[in-house]
Order: sequence, then C-alpha cells, then structure tokens
Amino acid sequence: MFFTYNNSLFLKSRSLLAVLVLLCFGMFPLGAPGQAKNPVPVEKTSPLCKAEDFRSMAYSINDVQAREKRALEWLGRYGKDCSYNEIEAIRSNVAVWLGTADTDKVHQTVKELYLNKKPPPSTLEVSKSTTSAPVIAPSGSIDTTVTKKVKRLPNKVDEKTAASKEYSLRDSEIAQCLPNEIANWNDGAKDTKMLSPSMVYVYEHLGAPSGVSEDAVFSVLQQAASAWDQCGGQNTVMLKRDLFDAKGIFKIAVQWNDDDKLGTIGLANITKKTLTLSPEAFANLKKANASRNLMETLQMVVSHEVGHFQGLTSHSRRCVDVLSYYSNDAGEKCFIRDNGVMPKNFEYRSLLPTACDIQRCRMSNSN
Repeated sequence: MFFTYNNSLFLKSRSLLAVLVLLCFGMFPLGAPGQAKNPVPVEKTSPLCKAEDFRSMAYSINDVQAREKRALEWLGRYGKDCSYNEIEAIRSNVAVWLGTADTDKVHQTVKELYLNKKPPPSTLEVSKSTTSAPVIAPSGSIDTTVTKKVKRLPNKVDEKTAASKEYSLRDSEIAQCLPNEIANWNDGAKDTKMLSPSMVYVYEHLGAPSGVSEDAVFSVLQQAASAWDQCGGQNTVMLKRDLFDAKGIFKIAVQWNDDDKLGTIGLANITKKTLTLSPEAFANLKKANASRNLMETLQMVVSHEVGHFQGLTSHSRRCVDVLSYYSNDAGEKCFIRDNGVMPKNFEYRSLLPTACDIQRCRMSNSN
C-alpha cells in the first residue's frame, strides 16, 4: 500500500507527524506540451545554440516521430556550439519540452553533449562539504573518488572551521555510508517508491520574501533535483510561466505561502503534490540573525522536502543527512559517527542528499 503524508523540516529540528492517505502514482509524459497544427515547421536558424530555440522547436511540432527527428537534427546541427549553461538548460528540461519524443536516443545525445561541455572538476566552484553529492555504486558501496559536482552556494564557514576535525568528520559522513548507519526516527510510514520516475518541479516566485530572487530559488531547486537524480529518477525544474501545457507530466508545484500555519519552513504535501516554502519563516530567520546565509538554509530545506517526494517518509536519525532532524520531543538526539559531538559553530546537516540519503532512497525504490 502506498501512503500519502505531509512532511516538513522544522527550524528547531522538532519531530513531525505523517498523515497517512492513499496516493496515486504519476506517469511519464504522454504528449508534447504546446502543440501546433503544422507538424514540421521551419526551424528558427541561429549560428549559436540557444535553449529557448530548442524549446520553441519542440513546442511547435505535433507529431511525435517528427518531433524526435527534428530534435536530433537540431542537436546535431547546433549541439557543438552549445555553451555549458545552454546545454545544461536543455538537459534539465528536455523531458518536458519533448514529451514522449524524449527517446533514449535523444536522451543519450543530450547527455553526451552535456558531458563534453561540462567543465573539469578543477574549474568548477565546489563547496568544501555540502554541495558535492556522493555517487553510490550499484552494490551500495560508496565511491568517494567520483562525485557529482554542482555550483557552490555562498558558504560562511571560515578556514579554521573547515580545517577542524568536526568538519572533516562531517565531510566523511556526507561522502560515505557505512554498514548499519542508516537509521530513522520511525516518525512516519514505511519508505515507498518515488511518486513518479519523472517529476517536474514547477516554481512560481509569487509571494517570495524580499531579498530572495527568482534566479536564486530556481538554482537551489535545480541543485536539489540534480542531486536526487542519483536515486534513479529524473527530476527537472521549470518556471511556471514557461509551462504551456501540463498534460502528460507529473508536476510538483513549488510555491511560497503561509496558508498552512504549521510552524514550518518547508512542507512537502504528497496528497496535493506541492512543495510550500514559508515567506514568514524566512523573514523571521533574517530578523533573528541578519548575517545568516538564507540561501544555504533554503538549499537545505528544499533538498529535504524533495527527498520526501522520492519516497522517503520517515526522517533520518543520522545528524548529517539532509532528511534528518536533531532531536525529538522526548529529548532523544540524532547520532554522529564515532560518538561525535554536535558542533555549535556551524550547521552539521548537509545541504544536499548524503551517501546514506541516496542509498536509502535506492533501497526503497528497488523493492
């Protein structure tokens, strides 16, 4: 049986209630979003690769086979001219733009172009600890030499803290999931499969707190979605104004509002398929600590809530996991490897899913 539940990340790490309701699974895209009468229009010519041109081409072709053919032709003609940012935008949205024309051949072509354009690790800005999501081998063992790199968010940790043994231990826990380390608070139903193998997080910026830009939130969502892709699904992000036709996609609406007064920063509502962020909570955080890095907090919250849509119901008792909280109402604490002590000068929880988060997700989705 599959259950519906609400999950939220409390600022002060309080335990959460899970509401059990029967849920329905989504489907892969069934048709092309935005269809036109002319099945093979003249493609807009451009000497350079632009993601918006690829999207316009996809939205203007009704026939699935013709759309696939034209997509492959477009990629063959312009792909070599794509900048890293343009091909990354295509890769993130191709499932939505092409619908069922996003075949294995198209997917592989885009992937190869993306890998060819991706800067080497040495040139990417990578946070020292929290924005490198671990890659897990099929056996469940951890490959700590290969990591999925993403752009760094602002990091307030100073060099002295980064060199401390506590921070080093945190790095190790993020990158490795040792035997018997996966442990939950048992505060929700049993983990299930992800809502859909392909999910699109559709973001609307209306209601966001002042000082939080649309681009910043979109980037946070992309990083969370990309990191959770390692569980085996496909998570893409797009702006609501760019969604011309929602038919055939499994949509998660990402929004700002305080309609649900639950004292939470973020809330994953599986029944309604919404990820809600609280503008009031973020404004209060800023008032309480003007120097607080809200983008890091936002990244942690979004990564946590996206994890619930991957099928992870209960919260982790491993302090470093992005699905964790630190203590419950009974005063019980989360744990740190080797009986480590919770540091007071930096946030121990990861901003992105850890090795154990991903391993747990793969386990729940392989059953």
